[in-house]
Amino acid sequence: MDKAVVVNYLDKFIIGSLMLMMFSSAISIAGSSIGLGLAFIGWIIKLIITREIDFSGNPLNKPIGIFLLAMLISFIGSYDLAESLDGLEDFLLVFILYYMVIDNVSDLKTVKKLFGMGLISIAISSTYGLFWQHYYLGVRRVNADFMALDFGALLLIYLLFVVSYLLFGSVNLQGKVKYIVLSPLIALTLIYNKTRGAWLGFAGATFLTFWVKSKKWIPIFLVIILVVVSFAPQQIQNRIKSIVDLEDNKSNLGRLALWKGSLLMFEDHPVNGIGLGNFTDVYKKDYKQPNTASMAHAHNNFLNFLAETGIVGLAGFIYLLYSILKYLYINYLNLKQGYYRLFVLATSSSVVGVWIIQGVTETNFPKSVVSRTLWFLIALSVVIIKLLKEQKDIKI
Repeated sequence: MDKAVVVNYLDKFIIGSLMLMMFSSAISIAGSSIGLGLAFIGWIIKLIITREIDFSGNPLNKPIGIFLLAMLISFIGSYDLAESLDGLEDFLLVFILYYMVIDNVSDLKTVKKLFGMGLISIAISSTYGLFWQHYYLGVRRVNADFMALDFGALLLIYLLFVVSYLLFGSVNLQGKVKYIVLSPLIALTLIYNKTRGAWLGFAGATFLTFWVKSKKWIPIFLVIILVVVSFAPQQIQNRIKSIVDLEDNKSNLGRLALWKGSLLMFEDHPVNGIGLGNFTDVYKKDYKQPNTASMAHAHNNFLNFLAETGIVGLAGFIYLLYSILKYLYINYLNLKQGYYRLFVLATSSSVVGVWIIQGVTETNFPKSVVSRTLWFLIALSVVIIKLLKEQKDIKI
């Protein structure tokens, strides 16, 4: 068979597998993993056949490389090297996904289709979570098929996109109806998801979106928040009030305990930390504080990196975030095409909302279900910017 024909079939197979991954992104971790795995296999076969791979112009090569180097430095004197290798694997997986997307998505139509699969996914999971789990089964904290914190992050991401397109997108009536339906569905699901960090992440990221796009929406948004808080069910109001309860709320006390333990780890291992992926074992052994419940991580992205990888790892993480946001924001300012301009803006707002704001109360940067989705969207934004530059639809 002709090599070009084989490569063409592989291209379709890879995109189809990525479609499966995005369709499963808010429904099933297993489905997402299958789609990712199939796409990776197809990509490797394609690279073997074509022997063509060039990421020299990728804008995030340097920050990703520096981040990975910082993680490797934490291996020196690691408490448990096997745990560090497992921890590194989580990051390598999403970086492979990122490079796979930018190497195989070659047109804007495919970008829209992939994102559309994500919208379908969050619509299905939100419908299941809100109407079946909450209204039918009476579940007080809807989580669809994920941990509540992870599902909250996914709802936060997609709600930012939906609200951006609803308010600022120049779409036809059919498109507007889609966003009019999705906005309250996802918003109500997010409310009953009860993830306080996701609430704060959405509020902060939406404020940022309005600040950049149209400041006149800020007072309207603040009024909407006030109305929602005032008329929300008592259980939601109690949950909101618990955000500042540092005396009786067990979840808050547990986080404070973990944060203190993280700082003590950093104090004893300031340069390269205790070793990537070793938080749980080291915390239990030497740094456990009163009121601790969950000990899987520090419940704070920045403190988790500080404890496990020291100041070197934290610097690598912050530099990576800074590089992503700088690249997206600069190109957002230069883009002319409305739909894709909003896509880049919503992606940058999602990074702020999930990894920075929600990341203050949750360690979600290495989380597979959250990071896969966010890195996928970052990769699509990079593809958008590249393609529009080639089409001269961007101010240079």
